[in-house]
Formats: sequence, C-alpha cells, structure tokens
Amino acid sequence: MSSLQGDTAFITGAASGFGLALAKELVSKGARVIMVDINDCSGVTSELNTKAGEIVAIAKKVDTTSWEAQLAAYEAGKEAFGRVDYFFANAGIAEHPWLPTFNVSTATERPITKPNTRTLDVNLTGQLYTAALALQVFERQGLNRHGFRGKLVMTASVYSFFPSIVMPMYAASKAAVVHFMRTAASMYAGKDVTVNCIAPSIFGELVFAERDLGPIELVVEQFLSLLGDNKDTGRAIVISGTEVWDQPKDTYKYELCKSAIDTVESTLAELFRVNVIYNRKTVCFNITFEASGVGVH
Repeated sequence: MSSLQGDTAFITGAASGFGLALAKELVSKGARVIMVDINDCSGVTSELNTKAGEIVAIAKKVDTTSWEAQLAAYEAGKEAFGRVDYFFANAGIAEHPWLPTFNVSTATERPITKPNTRTLDVNLTGQLYTAALALQVFERQGLNRHGFRGKLVMTASVYSFFPSIVMPMYAASKAAVVHFMRTAASMYAGKDVTVNCIAPSIFGELVFAERDLGPIELVVEQFLSLLGDNKDTGRAIVISGTEVWDQPKDTYKYELCKSAIDTVESTLAELFRVNVIYNRKTVCFNITFEASGVGVH
C-alpha cells in the first residue's frame, strides 16, 4: 500500500468499534477524516486535531438512514479538505427484534403488528446511501495521485454468508451488502473506482470463546490494505479470530441460469440507456417478466 499522507476518508459509524479505530489509524498515517455517526464524535476529533496541530478530522452527527444528512456531511468534509478519496460505509447496528416472539398460546390475544425494520434501514439502506454518495462523488472528481477517482469499502459480516436463527434482519442486511458490493464492482470496472467489503466476525470485549475473538487491529489492517494504489475490486475479505481469507462467489448452478441472466441483463442495460436519454421527456416503460421472457411496453 502506498502512502496515505494527505488523503481524505469519509467514515460512517465512526464513533466506536471499527469506524473509530480506522479513523485514528488513518490520521496516524497522515490522512484526514470526516467522522460520521449518530453519536457525537467531536471529543475524538478534538483530540486528533490537538495532537496533529492542525485540522485533520471533523465530526458530523448524522443518522445514516437520512440521505440529506449524509450529503450534508460530505459537503462539510469537501469544504474542509477538498476531495474525498475513500468512503467507508461502516455504520451498522445489531438485530432489533422485527416480530414478536412466536407463541401460539398468546397469538390471538395480540394484534398483528408492523415489523421493526430498523436493522435493515441502518445496515442496508444507510450503507446504500453512503455507496450512492461515494459513486456520484467519484464520477465528479478526477484521478488522485494513486490513479483512482475513489474507493468505496463497505462493512459486511460473516453473517453475510451464513444464516442466523436469532438475527434474520441482520443476516439479510449483511448478505445484501456483499451482493451489492460485487455487483457494483462489476458495474464500475474500468472506471478508476474500486468497491470492496470487509466481513468481520466477533471482535472487541465480548464474552465468547477466545478462539473466536480477534483483535480489532486485524480488521483495521484489512481496511487499510485496500487503499492507496491497490487495484483490487470486488473482494469480500473475511476475518474470524486471527484467520483472514477471501470469500469466493457462490457459483452453484450458475451455468444453468447464465442464459436467462444474460438475457435480462442485456435487455435492462439497453432499457436503462434509453431511459437516460429520454428521461427529460418523462418517458415511462412498464417492464414485465413472463415465462416467455422480458416484456417492455
């Protein structure tokens, strides 16, 4: 990895955990950071700035499920530091029970309630907002000294690949992050943009078997490995304990589905291009998927 001196990073979920550790490590390497979190980061940024003797970090209190709030945080960072080289879509929360506990004996006594999707809102929608912000920013800025418009790194989890009987919304959100990352990496290939994700297991001061607990520094090391002049894209780097590996794509029965996938992809790619051209005329296409193929009318 090349020097990060003078580079700038936008980090969500920066008040604690991976985000906080990453922000501190980036500053120690000469980078500037925009620390974004629903909790206050100003105490940390004050310490970092005092130690550096200059402004190297700014804090923005943001609920990442708000597009407008994330955009405003970016604008503040741009005003303070100029271009942003790295976006870390890192903010996330643990499972919020989305349905009442399954209990046949009391079910008829309870109303049917709206599910709590807060976990999905933060872990998926919030990260997609960060990704959308990053990709549009990269489109508008030239190459940096590393030869890139920018780099997006998302935070997934080992639950991206394995189901959970107690955290269905969390597992679903993290699986979606990996799938989006791999799709975006393909979409932006050759555009001087990289998209990757880090998928950690259990880290920090938690009560688990020692073999399962890993040092947070190891996770930060994986984040940093993707920066600078690293050309890797589409990687899902998993960390569990002290083991690190790239999780391969699931290609089971892919060849069987490939023809149908290619047909849909090529048809929609052409449709989206037409939509872009005629968007100002508010041309609307109604797309239907039928057994015979993709219908557009």
